[in-house]
Amino acid sequence: MIRIVVLALLAINLLYFGWSRWVGGHGAELTAVAANLPPRPAKPAPPAAPPPCATVGPFSDEMQALQAQQKLEAAGWGVVRRQTSENTHEGWWVYVPNTDVGRQARTLNAIRRAGISDAFAMPDDPEFRVSVGIFSEEDRAEDRAARVQQLKLDATVSERSHEQHVFWFDVPGVARETLGDGRLAAAGIVLDKLRVEACPAAAPAPVATPAAIIPPP
Repeated sequence: MIRIVVLALLAINLLYFGWSRWVGGHGAELTAVAANLPPRPAKPAPPAAPPPCATVGPFSDEMQALQAQQKLEAAGWGVVRRQTSENTHEGWWVYVPNTDVGRQARTLNAIRRAGISDAFAMPDDPEFRVSVGIFSEEDRAEDRAARVQQLKLDATVSERSHEQHVFWFDVPGVARETLGDGRLAAAGIVLDKLRVEACPAAAPAPVATPAAIIPPP
C-alpha cells in the first residue's frame, strides 16, 4: 500500500514538473514574440490652423475703392484687392398685375384718380403690370400697397436686386476682430454700408496633368 502511494506521488511530481517546464517555455516564447513586435506608428499631428485674414467691402464704385485702398495702406495695412459679383439690393417695387391691356388701362386710371400720380403702365409687359412706385424702405412699400388694395386692386410688393461687380480688400495676417474694433473708423473708413468678414477660403489649386508627348514627324 505504501509503495502504491509513493509511486502515485512520484507520478504526480513528474507530471507537475513536465507541465511547469512546458508552460514556462511557451511563456518565454510569447514574451520574445511580444518584444520583437514593431512599435505602433505615432498619430499624425493635426494640420496647422490657417493664418488669419480679414476683408472689408463691398465697394461698388471704382473711385470709392481706390480711396479706401489708399486709406488702408496709409494706416499700415498691406491689402490685396479682389473683385467679385454680388447681388445688390435696389429697393421694393409695388405693382398691380392685369390680365390684358384693357384691364391695365382701367387699373392705371383708377390708381391715378386716387391721387397716386407716379403710377404708370409697363409697356410690352407679359403680365400687363402697372407700377405704383419703388421705395428704399419696405414699410413705405407696404403702406403704398395697402393704399392701392383699398381700391380693390391686387397690389404686390417685390424686392428688386441685380448682380453688380464690387471690390473687396483682403488684409492677410489680420484677424477680423482687429478691423472691427474701431481702427477702420480711425483710418477714415466708415462702416455704414460696408462689412468686415473673414477672407473666403482659397480654392484648391488644379492638378497639373502631364502634357502629351508628340513624336517628331
